[in-house]
Amino acid sequence: MKTFDDYFTDEIIILSLCKIRAKYAKQRSRLHLIHLLSDDKKLNYHLNKGSNASKIDADLKKLNSLLPCRRKWKKLNKKNRYQKNNQRLNSIDYNTKSLLITIDYYKKNKPAEPFLQNLHEFIKDVRSSINDPDYIISPPKIIPKPKNTINPIKNICRPISLFTLKDRLIISIANKYFTDIFDNYFYSKSFAFRAVQTNGKKKSVLTHHDAIQAILDYKKKYQGKRLWVAECDISKFYDSVHHTIVKKEFSRLLRKVKKDKSSLYDERANRLFLKYLDSYSFVKNVLPFNRSDKKSYWDDKKIPNGRFGWVAKKIVKLGYFKNVKNAKIGVAQGGALSGLIANLVLNSADNKVNNSSDSRLLYVRFCDDMILIHPSKKECLKASKVYFESLKKLHLIPHEFQTLKNNTSESFWNKDIKSKNPYKWSSNYPDSFPWFGFVGYEIHYSGDLRVRKSSLLKEKAKQKEVILQIIRAILKKRRKSKGTIFESAVNRLIGMSVGRVNLNNFNSLDNEMCWVNGFVKINDNRHIRAQLKDLDRYRSKQISRLLQTICDSESGEPKSPKTKIGKWAFIQIRGISEKESEEIRDQLVANGTLNSKFFLKKGINLDDDMLDLGLTGKYQDFNDEILTILKHPTENREIIYYGKPFSYFYQAIERKSLQE
Repeated sequence: MKTFDDYFTDEIIILSLCKIRAKYAKQRSRLHLIHLLSDDKKLNYHLNKGSNASKIDADLKKLNSLLPCRRKWKKLNKKNRYQKNNQRLNSIDYNTKSLLITIDYYKKNKPAEPFLQNLHEFIKDVRSSINDPDYIISPPKIIPKPKNTINPIKNICRPISLFTLKDRLIISIANKYFTDIFDNYFYSKSFAFRAVQTNGKKKSVLTHHDAIQAILDYKKKYQGKRLWVAECDISKFYDSVHHTIVKKEFSRLLRKVKKDKSSLYDERANRLFLKYLDSYSFVKNVLPFNRSDKKSYWDDKKIPNGRFGWVAKKIVKLGYFKNVKNAKIGVAQGGALSGLIANLVLNSADNKVNNSSDSRLLYVRFCDDMILIHPSKKECLKASKVYFESLKKLHLIPHEFQTLKNNTSESFWNKDIKSKNPYKWSSNYPDSFPWFGFVGYEIHYSGDLRVRKSSLLKEKAKQKEVILQIIRAILKKRRKSKGTIFESAVNRLIGMSVGRVNLNNFNSLDNEMCWVNGFVKINDNRHIRAQLKDLDRYRSKQISRLLQTICDSESGEPKSPKTKIGKWAFIQIRGISEKESEEIRDQLVANGTLNSKFFLKKGINLDDDMLDLGLTGKYQDFNDEILTILKHPTENREIIYYGKPFSYFYQAIERKSLQE
């Protein structure tokens, strides 16, 4: 096994830098699409930097001084453009490989290039920093990320941490070292943030698909038998994990490493881990942004009424701290070592659960999500209580277990019920539940799989956002033809959904870096058929909406729509729920924009830039987006079907069955 120094070779540091640069290139390509379609200077990302630009631009500037500039990157020949299965490399792998080949070229042919000198000095600085006891990991920049959709009344956000380039690289490489030396001590059915698994010559990374497969294998073993399922959820895990507990569990595993493989123990790595932990605490780095005088911070991020969720009352109530004012709790979301910390802390609970029950218990954990299954309700309840008490001893905040009384959507799928006492998993109604959800999937007692509703809604929201951005751009200053705009949008939506599919590869493509790749375990059943076909219809609806907008803008005289404004017409707007969409429609009727049959009234000029729809306070921020929908409402019958090979259903189900 490799020593700590083996993780900080020139090759590994350069590879890490190239991967970071390739990810930035992918992020900027999304902005580039909008820039190419519109002449509006406000949409030119070269001129207008976002709210996080200062930190990101500093990293890019540093990266560009260490790596060859974009125009010098070597194009890959046919041999290098493809993987072993003759599939074209995805954009991140392509750009990473291109950068590595470019650097090798300049090393051999032009060793005096300034970027090579800078790269050499940077590598020396990285090695010097990991050897320096006084090296400090700087506190990260905090980027708010809305948990679901932006709501003008209350925007609860996650704090995403962005470290400096050097710190990020050191943290990432140190994480690989610790993941490798600790992996054998972790529970076998903990599937997140694990080391690369080696089986003979084959290497693989554990994912949420493996967690689902473990459940399916268990279900097959107990085919036809009654099973009981318990679920437990931890409240604000990353924001409330106790630094003292982390250090205790870290030291405990280090003692095992020292005893079993002393050659792998390295004091410098231990020091870096503690520096990472000390660089951040939720109370110090995040909580101050919730103060009333920080309104400018949220305005800069364009998140009205934004707040970071917090659990101070629960922490005090459970007796973990008398006062959280100076508490050292929370680890950085976005820092590579935070995933390892989750496994370090929860491994203690894993061991206690497994030691408390017999071999018939299935306990599966993916980061801070867990499922318990057992043929005996008593044993399942016992294991869930052990897990609950273990979390409290770790000073974490588990949601209280609640008992489900009947099989109704209001009880079982209630988002307010986070942890569930053992319930019968069976197809026999009404005293049992046929489904339960885990890591994006929903699993039926029969073994059928479907996608969680929240995952479907997120995918639809992404589709809407892409089309809305393009519509905003082309309605201002369009600079491309109708065909180019349409093709660009379609390619973007298809790439998001099923990958780089075209008519030459649709039957052999591995759906990389797309939505379908996140649900490879789904099998053919009536539930998933309905879900995937709904996604296909919805995507086609967005394409139809864009096409209609382009046609109207080309005519120069957009006609008043004859389409009835449906009660859910405005849920296309990010942050608008079904109920709020109905409220908007009712307000438009009340103020005379729509008639009683929900058609646009004659004489209303939607092209008037000064038009005020007369909406109440909480909907005024959406005035422009509501106007766009009023101009271009879409009915289901207007949907364009964009080809079988490009569909969610074909790529996820039908092609798989043909191959089998």
